[in-house]
Amino acid sequence: MKFWPRSLIARILLLELGAIAIAAVALPMLLTSFLRTEANRYEQRILAEQAQSIAHGITGSAAGPSFRLDPALTHLYASPYDGRAFVVADAAGRTLAESPYADLVPWRGAPRQARQAAFRAGAFVGISQPVRVGTRRVWVIVTQDRTGPGAILDDVVHGFIRRYDPVLISILLLLPLINSALIARLFFAVRDASRQAEAIGPHNLDVRIEEAGLPLEVAPLAHATNDLLARLQASFRNQSEFVANVAHELRTPLTVHRVELEAVDDPALRARLRESVDRLGHVVAQLQDLAALEVMADDRFETFDARLLAQETVGLHAPQILAAGDVIGVDAPEAPVLVRGNPVLAGLALANLVTNASRHTPAGTAIEVLVAPDGVVLVRDDGPGIAASNPQDATERYWRADHQRADGAGLGLSIVRRIMEVHQGRLTVQSRPGEGTCISLRFPLARSEEGVTSPW
Repeated sequence: MKFWPRSLIARILLLELGAIAIAAVALPMLLTSFLRTEANRYEQRILAEQAQSIAHGITGSAAGPSFRLDPALTHLYASPYDGRAFVVADAAGRTLAESPYADLVPWRGAPRQARQAAFRAGAFVGISQPVRVGTRRVWVIVTQDRTGPGAILDDVVHGFIRRYDPVLISILLLLPLINSALIARLFFAVRDASRQAEAIGPHNLDVRIEEAGLPLEVAPLAHATNDLLARLQASFRNQSEFVANVAHELRTPLTVHRVELEAVDDPALRARLRESVDRLGHVVAQLQDLAALEVMADDRFETFDARLLAQETVGLHAPQILAAGDVIGVDAPEAPVLVRGNPVLAGLALANLVTNASRHTPAGTAIEVLVAPDGVVLVRDDGPGIAASNPQDATERYWRADHQRADGAGLGLSIVRRIMEVHQGRLTVQSRPGEGTCISLRFPLARSEEGVTSPW
């Protein structure tokens, strides 16, 4: 439907306002009808009682019927006030007895039946009551003017409706406000649960949505979500343990092969086998690092100096890089650059970048590590660059620019990206073929009051 809102709350309120509009019109009409019906019934009962009292005063004799009116009724019919009058008439319409001013009342059109009957003539209402007097039947006709001052039933009805309508409309309008408050409470509870769910990621799968404050209708969804998180957490843990176990089991035969290949007499074959074993060892190490990252939690973070981290990482890997024919240097400010994170993981990310820069570039490449005061660590080289239309694709797992080469599994930059996700940081890759590559790691800065620890 074109004008039907998508919001459930808007739909509820829209339907409720429609129901209120219908109720505000229908309820007064129904109530007016009920009151008029009850008023007519009450009016007819009073007139019938008066007719019965008059009928009790009619007695028969040989000379004809005689009539004696109750003194209380005499006073009631002594004036033309509100059109009250009575007439005792026979079947021919002859008047046997009447109250003063009865000639002002249109009683002659009253029915004369064998049973009591109500009638209406213009503004007058009345009762025709048959009475048997001897062998004759006469009728007691009692009338009242509904517009007279004494006939206040219509006035009561109108006055009641005038007072009832504002109260009814106020109550009906109060209902949406109450329901809106209740719906808002439900909305806020669901919104808080949604924020809790939004904050859950791979690094904090142990967090659960709070179910205590949720309404009964929403709690099953939160409970099912918590169960799903528990299953995901177990799946991640089992996967990481499996990868770690496989990597661990592979290390032993690789070590044995590395020792045994020294017995190979052919130097060229021995070099190829050693290169193959080193490549497999590198892949196994990356698998172990990746498995550890999947279960890393941010409660193991601390404050450390990114400047010292860069210096110590370069110092650790400089001999290997220099042996490969490349050069490497560090450019860092004199003041400490305090960042928040896990120094071991941060060192692993930086080590991946500097070793990749040496591994995937020709000999003689210049590698530079720069540390900025805003927590950004840059690794820049003047190599051939990344052969990809979008250098950021290199951060995808198992991506390799040259599929003909077999010196890696395409896990290096994906591990670095995962480390930055754990740190809620950012990894950026900038590269052009023939112009080198620049990869930046942006770590969150630490608060000034936090203590500094060694990065290793």
